[in-house]
Amino acid sequence: MNDEINREIMFHEDAVVEIRSADDSNEKQIEDIKYFAENGFDIIIVSPNEAAALTHIIKKVYKKGMPVIIFDRNIIGDTYTARIGVDDEGIGRSAAHYALHMLGTGAKAIEIFGLKGSTPAEGRHDGFVAEFKKGKGELLASVPANWNKEDAIPVVDSLLKIYPDVDLIYAHNDRMAIGASEVASKMGRDDIKIIGIDAAPNIGIQAVADSVIDATFLYPTEGHRLIRTALAILKKEPYQREVQLPVSSAVDLTNADILLLQNETLKEETGKMKQLKARIDDYWAKHSSQTSLFYASIVIIILLFGVAFLLLRAYWQHSRHQKTLMFQNKLLEEERDKQKSLNSQLQDAIQSKLMFFTNVSHDLRTPLTLISEPVSQLVSADNLTHQQHTLMKIADKNIKILHRLINQILDFRKYENGKLKLKLIEIDFSQTINEWLESFYSIARKRNIKLTLQAKESTPVKIAVDVEKIERVFFNLVSNAFKYTPDNGSITVFYESDDNKLTFAVADTGEGISERDLGNIFDRFYQVDRVHPNGSGLGLSLAKAFVELHEGTISVESALNKGSVFTVVLPVKHVSETISELKADITEPDVERELAPVSSDIVFDKEKQLILIIDDNKDVQTLVGELLKDEYNIITAVNGREGIRMAAKYIPDLVICDVMMPVMDGLECCKRMKTEVSTSHIPVLMLTACSMDEQRVQGYDSGADGYVAKPFNGIVLKSRCANLIANRKRIRDLWQDNVLVTPTINRDMKSQVEGKNIDNEFYNRFLEIFKKEMGNSDLTVDAIASDMGLERSQFYRKIKALTNYSPVELIRCLRLKHARNLLTSTEKTISEIAYETGFSTPAYFTKCYRDNYGETPSETRSKLTN
Repeated sequence: MNDEINREIMFHEDAVVEIRSADDSNEKQIEDIKYFAENGFDIIIVSPNEAAALTHIIKKVYKKGMPVIIFDRNIIGDTYTARIGVDDEGIGRSAAHYALHMLGTGAKAIEIFGLKGSTPAEGRHDGFVAEFKKGKGELLASVPANWNKEDAIPVVDSLLKIYPDVDLIYAHNDRMAIGASEVASKMGRDDIKIIGIDAAPNIGIQAVADSVIDATFLYPTEGHRLIRTALAILKKEPYQREVQLPVSSAVDLTNADILLLQNETLKEETGKMKQLKARIDDYWAKHSSQTSLFYASIVIIILLFGVAFLLLRAYWQHSRHQKTLMFQNKLLEEERDKQKSLNSQLQDAIQSKLMFFTNVSHDLRTPLTLISEPVSQLVSADNLTHQQHTLMKIADKNIKILHRLINQILDFRKYENGKLKLKLIEIDFSQTINEWLESFYSIARKRNIKLTLQAKESTPVKIAVDVEKIERVFFNLVSNAFKYTPDNGSITVFYESDDNKLTFAVADTGEGISERDLGNIFDRFYQVDRVHPNGSGLGLSLAKAFVELHEGTISVESALNKGSVFTVVLPVKHVSETISELKADITEPDVERELAPVSSDIVFDKEKQLILIIDDNKDVQTLVGELLKDEYNIITAVNGREGIRMAAKYIPDLVICDVMMPVMDGLECCKRMKTEVSTSHIPVLMLTACSMDEQRVQGYDSGADGYVAKPFNGIVLKSRCANLIANRKRIRDLWQDNVLVTPTINRDMKSQVEGKNIDNEFYNRFLEIFKKEMGNSDLTVDAIASDMGLERSQFYRKIKALTNYSPVELIRCLRLKHARNLLTSTEKTISEIAYETGFSTPAYFTKCYRDNYGETPSETRSKLTN
């Protein structure tokens, strides 16, 4: 084949070929393919040593866009540009046919296999076995020898000792056949016929001519076809993607000498062709050098004229460019003036909006004050119900938060306008920071967060600061650490000072900040969590403003899922020798309002239906829970992922779900619940501030059953909950009626439930499992639940929710209905029917039947005869 390839490439001046042999090694062939792929070759022609081992690298090269031709052997799949193969099964069949012709029927053979995983070996084996057995031959053994003579010799030696009555040795190539012949001769078994494959002139054909083996089969190579196909692919000419070369005839003593003579003649002609090509190449080299010299002279002359033309053209273009640049500069100046004007207008518009925003914030203080005082008094009133007191606490907490936000907006506007002034007071920072931190210990204990203060100095740290502003910076940093640190985490406050600066830092083990957000968190109104922000985006911006007023700096270091460290550096200044006595402006109740959720005790009642509330805002959970707890049992979850887990565990009657939540939003949560078998029947009510039609469409597409927009009316919320639960009950009643009406299970159990939704598929699957096991009196609910892939409790709640029957009641009902049908439509005895429908004894069957239908099985049958 290599000779054919080299002979064909002589006729194509525009192509060269490099041939590498893998020496029967997968690893070497993989490295050779990588070499071709990485060194600028245009196409790879490969005969895979083993299909499975070579498929990956060939697929990888092909996917990167390099054409690949597979020949001789195959790979797994069709990730190649073209394949030229041989009908190896046909060769195997021809070998079997030839063997049967020599030996007749009843011949016994052993097969020397090629390489396991090599597609030619598999084909030659399959074809030989099929044809040999068809001719009533017997294949005693098939053992691999990896295409090598050295491996074949011990294999054949062992096989001939095991099978002394063998008539034929069929080898997958001539080298193994020659090895088998040597073994047979040493053992004095010259009567054994030996067949090989390949018919290489110097190996197989020569062995036949020397009577070493009895026959071999020409393995078509056609290297010229490979080169022509490769060039057609590269030149984008038509080619045949799949080519299977036909099987050639056998080579034996009748034609071996002729083929050897033809091969010698072909070698001589090839040598002459090489000599002629060498001469032609030499002539072309001389012609090319002379032609190159001639053209080079012409090019030099043309270049001289070209340079002269370019010089003139450059002068003309320079003049034109000068005029163009002057015109463009004039346009740019005009555009710059327009931009200045637009920027000025934009700044005026921004300032007007901010002024309006500030004025509105001022105006909000009056109604907020009028709301705040009555609510504050109602919180401490002792004549309210528990529910009213809880709702007032929620309102009071959020009024305080709203008041703080308005103050932040006004302070930030003062800072932007340069009207925010410092009131420096001399303090002992070590004492002050201890007092500030005291307000946070209570909430730290409730959440099992380790809150520690570390200081390098034990002596007083004197510094002049605006206490109110630095306290608000400290409160903002520590409260943020609590917001983003999970329970059982840790928060560390650290400070140190020298003669020039004071440094304090707040470090947490929370969720951290991504690199994308890290550079923007001090910008005003910037929020790290854009889906569901945990603040206004103003706190850190205002903290930075307060620190910069003190001529200090604030910075942050953070890594996702590891935590954050906020560091404040203040210059040390002094305004007095006396340290002022201070009282903390932010107290423990302020911290509780900011960080602790309002709690309410919920008592579960077995007679009430169960509602799951999924919302990351604890106050919203409490508010909805308080509104609904008189009519329903309430459980809660803080995000969609936890909500799915709670829904699968408790199977509530209704889910109220917020849309915008961290970890998993409400739309994804609803979609997953509606696709889970255990929760698909539960109605979902979306509770959201997103009221646009497009957002509602997304919710309904996710499987939501209803929407209530924030802010919501409590009466409307109760009505929607009652309506959705009532609708679900009506559907369940229809299921129950359908179960009761169905007359037989054997006739068509799937007809009990129409439709293609998940609930119908679940019930149909249950019926199929029950039908198979109906006669098993030991059938348990646990066994059916296991076959359905559910826990017992989940299976029980699902069946109960769909049919209003417990699984045990439903199984008994279905058995009795089927038994009644058998009583009225067959001649089987009552005992046979009892055992067929899964009852342990006829007496127990009679009792259950009478309890359900008010008559015994005998009475039912006697009615029919009468």
